[in-house]
Amino acid sequence: MLFALTFTTQAQVESGLLIGGGLGSISSKYNAGALQTSRNNDVNYKANVSLGYRFRVPFSDTTPLFADLDANLGLKLWHSEYGASSVHPAFSENSSDIFYTSLSGTLNYSVLENLSIGAGVEPTYYFRFEGEDSSKHFDTPIVGKVAYNFDTFEIGFSYKYGLMNVLKTDYLESGKIRDWQISVWIPF
Repeated sequence: MLFALTFTTQAQVESGLLIGGGLGSISSKYNAGALQTSRNNDVNYKANVSLGYRFRVPFSDTTPLFADLDANLGLKLWHSEYGASSVHPAFSENSSDIFYTSLSGTLNYSVLENLSIGAGVEPTYYFRFEGEDSSKHFDTPIVGKVAYNFDTFEIGFSYKYGLMNVLKTDYLESGKIRDWQISVWIPF
């Protein structure tokens, strides 16, 4: 009896490959002590890409609620330039890469047959910085998403609002990351 109950529960869970990419912004505050004479500072978020795996868990056949649990590996690219003025060359310029891993959990609601909206959190650990290095390595962005499920794949659009100061460098006192991302989920 227990085996039959376990098999029925597991049969409802869908899982598959998750591929994502997008743009974003960095909400930054500059380190006044390191940049006393600087007047032309620029921090640009370039792009993000991720590869992951999703487990979709419906609550029941009768309710439009379901949960998505995602595990991801990814890369974020940003560029920083610090200079005294726009006519002088920058005294520090970096193209930086941040490698990360994250676990995301969202609670979703099917608005229409194939259209859903969801919200959740995505604890993220930044494990490698190339270029401008940071002394901070953890963030917990709030996630909001909209997705449309075609029969063989799902396309989703999400916004991730970083809450913690991920970028703390020689020139940045703080930097919070905001992501816009398009993802494709291919269930198996």
